[in-house]
Amino acid sequence: VFLLHPRIYAHSFFNTKDLPFLGMFMVSLYLIHRAFRRDSVWAFALCGMGVALLANIRIIGLMLIPAVLGMLALDGFRAATGGEGRGIRRALANSGAFIASFAAALYAGWPLLWRDPSELAEAVRVMSRHPTIHAGLFRGELVAWPNIPWDYIPTWILITAPPAAPLLAALGIAAVARLCAADWRGMFANTTARFGMLTVACLVLPVATVIALNSNLYSGWRQMYFLWAPLCVLAAFGFRFAAAAFPTRRRLRAAALAVAALGIALAAVQMVRLHPYQHEYFNFLVNKTGVSERWTMDYFDLSLRAAFERMLALQPAGRFSVNSCELNERSYKGINLRTNFTFMPPEDRSRIHIKAFPPDFCLARGAVADAAWTVDIYGETMLSLMDRRDAARAVYADAYAAAKSAKPDFEAHFNVYAADRMVIYLREPCADGDELGTFTASARPVHPNPTRRLYMPADGFANKTFQFRDYGERVGGACVMALKTPDYPLESMRVGYRPPGSERDLWSADIPVNNHIAAHETAMGAVPLARSGYDIYADGGRLIYVKRQCAGDDIRARFFLFIYPEGPADPSRTRADSSERRSSSFDFHRRGAEFDGKCVVVRDLPYYPINRIETGQWLPSESPNALWRADFAPPGFYERRLRLAESSGEPAIRADFEVHWEGDSLLYIRKDCAAS
Repeated sequence: VFLLHPRIYAHSFFNTKDLPFLGMFMVSLYLIHRAFRRDSVWAFALCGMGVALLANIRIIGLMLIPAVLGMLALDGFRAATGGEGRGIRRALANSGAFIASFAAALYAGWPLLWRDPSELAEAVRVMSRHPTIHAGLFRGELVAWPNIPWDYIPTWILITAPPAAPLLAALGIAAVARLCAADWRGMFANTTARFGMLTVACLVLPVATVIALNSNLYSGWRQMYFLWAPLCVLAAFGFRFAAAAFPTRRRLRAAALAVAALGIALAAVQMVRLHPYQHEYFNFLVNKTGVSERWTMDYFDLSLRAAFERMLALQPAGRFSVNSCELNERSYKGINLRTNFTFMPPEDRSRIHIKAFPPDFCLARGAVADAAWTVDIYGETMLSLMDRRDAARAVYADAYAAAKSAKPDFEAHFNVYAADRMVIYLREPCADGDELGTFTASARPVHPNPTRRLYMPADGFANKTFQFRDYGERVGGACVMALKTPDYPLESMRVGYRPPGSERDLWSADIPVNNHIAAHETAMGAVPLARSGYDIYADGGRLIYVKRQCAGDDIRARFFLFIYPEGPADPSRTRADSSERRSSSFDFHRRGAEFDGKCVVVRDLPYYPINRIETGQWLPSESPNALWRADFAPPGFYERRLRLAESSGEPAIRADFEVHWEGDSLLYIRKDCAAS
């Protein structure tokens, strides 16, 4: 039972903390049982060392100390009430040996305590309320600490454990209860019943504690995998109980054992069927249809290994780039693209590089319409690979054309151009050595916030050094690099170049950047959608907030935005299409700028149909109240785009769908739209 848990088997290969803790927890339970059976100082000294090693892996291992000392206190109390002086001395000696060996082994194996023993108290504090916040899917909802449901851990255990184990463990709890009831006066003596009660406590109390403390847990129950040890011990109690339940009825006894054996065998079959993705095992309690929309899957990104192998097959020669292209708004974490690099052959690893913009291949969680290849579990797509090589080449071709038709903003051995939301480096003709060296690009925001780092989008940068291979491509005889600019308002971009082996820049310059925030000028010619603390206008797929008298405190403003989508046509896609409201907060220094004494903020809207928008500004404090609030229906986004496309003349393509260029977007239009 202990070995044949598909998820724990898989985690044994990559989980460097939770699985060693589980293994040592099982060893510690055995050492406790052994120490009380032998009742010797040396057995308790060995038990103390085992518990210390457990606490060295994770501090929660300290929970076994009161369990051992409590049982030793019971032995001493029973000896005292029975007038056994020798038993009292033995209990005290055993306690001393346990505490001394525990303290020595804990100190020896935890070098941080050598510097400052008080770090132990800090470890306990951090463990009880771990500051890291993660989100994950649970029953179709994206939940994050401190808002996880009370049944988070019990539910994950029940739906991911092979069914034979919890059923046998339930029998085991019944067996322990029966042992205690048979001799309730002597159940606290040094007996099997007392060890059974300890095992039940090791299973129940940690779950009750994390529920009571609302502990920070995520990615399933992996932080609680140590519960598998007492659960398996109780399963052994249950198996023994089932074997002895029908001493005179051999057929019933054989049937009970056969059912237990079948449950264990089915777990082994599932491990073979799911290979190498045993860490995604769910039992029969979970409906496998749409499982990736309801439960956290592939938290450790193990499917990337197969994805990289597929990319290498699609492009068998030469270098190529890859990046994450998260398209699912319900993603609970980014894709760690470097997870599998270490384990790839060097010749393959040297061909792959992570490139922000534009990558040859990109990866997204879940199903994507244009996926070239997928990793599927239970018939559901866990990871999608998109082949964007043609699109990447088109970006560089367009960047080259844009640069050739404009005057450079700075001239050097690479000329630099500021295009719409992009900076382009160009050298023509391009020789072999021109791709060497280190290039630089630094964003200078209009409103820098010295107390808060500006976090960049996936395709942006704040202060970046990079090589040609990361952002460059050869177009004909030219070397072209295309970098997206950040989405917050910029004053300028500082660009530069450092030759190979040099510690100083050969050249650097500040160049102005065209910023889309100036769109407020055209928007203000219309009637605002709302007048509150800010006038709010619509321009294409954006909201524009304008305050005509901009004060010093306004650039520290924080806004909120709730978007209520219209219901999707396909009810089965309700959650994936974000039928519930989306909420976000954003700061002025990320989305706003001052123009001619006015405060202007630009916020992009999603592309799906919107029923209602609620927005406003938080008070300049931690208060949940708003300084002002506006609630309005948005203008018809799609209707506007349709009118623009129809007035622009002939479509670029006429097929089942007409395809029009509209600004920097493609519009697909079908006049007689059917359900399919």
